Amino acid sequence: MRHTDLLVVGGGPAGLATALHAARAGLDTVVAEPRPAPVDKACGEGLMPGAVRALTALGLHAPGHPLTGIRYVQGPCRVEAPFRRGEGLGVRRTALHTVLHRAVLDAGVPVLPLRVDAVRQDADGVTVPGAELRARWLVAADGLHSPVRRSLGLDRPTRTAPRYGLRRHYAVPPWTSHVEVHWGPDAEAYVTPLGPRLVGVALLTSRREPYDTQLAGFPELAARLPPHTAV
Repeated sequence: MRHTDLLVVGGGPAGLATALHAARAGLDTVVAEPRPAPVDKACGEGLMPGAVRALTALGLHAPGHPLTGIRYVQGPCRVEAPFRRGEGLGVRRTALHTVLHRAVLDAGVPVLPLRVDAVRQDADGVTVPGAELRARWLVAADGLHSPVRRSLGLDRPTRTAPRYGLRRHYAVPPWTSHVEVHWGPDAEAYVTPLGPRLVGVALLTSRREPYDTQLAGFPELAARLPPHTAV
């Protein structure tokens, strides 16, 4: 049986940042993440200024595109505001994950290729069944549909209809240094500058339809994103 101070279940950005803070505080820490790094998923890929400051406080930097504010768009209506305390950063999720993953390994924290679907909890800590692993504390950083949260009876039913995330990158120059949020009747489109010739567009929608069908609901945005520039 391997004993550790802290078990972090989930090796995404939140789990890795938690593990790095814990290791630097002197805790013997282990991360359980079955997927090989870097882990990718559909997301907006934008760090707000507070997140950039948090990354800087860890002594880390991820390559990306500066973000100066946020803009909301619905048809002809627009409203925008600059960030008041520093810049944000548009950064590929894989690039951010790579930076955090390397920092965790450099700190001596093992990232075990282990899927944790449940734990047994007692007064002194938690045990991972079948893995010969025990920890004094547990951080469940295994996502929105956390199996660990469910196994501990902490899950709560949602009252809203499910929504789906889709994302695509386009090799076009950003037309703004703002994050843009385009509002539609069934979806929102989140546009994030990621580099000199790279823009990410994430869709959050209640309709289970292909990406191109969803994007067509935002004609002004779609006109900026020729299909042949998708990467």
